[in-house]
Amino acid sequence: MTEAKGEGGVMGRLYRRENPVLVRFLVRMTRCRAAAEDLAQMAWLKLIHARRRGLCDTERDAELRSWLFEVARNTFIDEHTRKHAGSRTRATDPAVVADLAERLANAPSAEDETAQLEVGARLAGAINALPPPQREVIVMWCAGTSIEGMVRRCAAPRDTVLSRKKYALARMRQSLAPLALGPG
Repeated sequence: MTEAKGEGGVMGRLYRRENPVLVRFLVRMTRCRAAAEDLAQMAWLKLIHARRRGLCDTERDAELRSWLFEVARNTFIDEHTRKHAGSRTRATDPAVVADLAERLANAPSAEDETAQLEVGARLAGAINALPPPQREVIVMWCAGTSIEGMVRRCAAPRDTVLSRKKYALARMRQSLAPLALGPG
């Protein structure tokens, strides 16, 4: 340990010379100075422990530098893998997958949905083109209002409400006839 702290020791020289370079190397990988400094510290600790155990018994600066940068890179990869492992692998309930597959199989195609939207737009246009008294009766009828309810709301005789409904449906039938024939 005194060798790592000593001014003239191999580790002290190596640390003073290589730590700034190592941190810059790790900043390029992590894009975060604090994370790079943490990783550099881990790499130095691993180098010190490896030297104590005799796994890295060289005294040559070039070999120590190479070993240090390799350990730093591997530490970064290990940390990155550990942090992001949960987001890459997630258990999914097979019932949920089966339900989604069934919904997709039964879902209308994009063409069908587009056609339904077009029909809805044309139907809304046909209703809006009706005279106000007929439009009022048709809107109530579409909402499920009874004839008696329509009579009360319109303040009109029953026969008048039925007549408005009849003429409104006839007009709508005429304006929507091209849809019944299909594309031409």
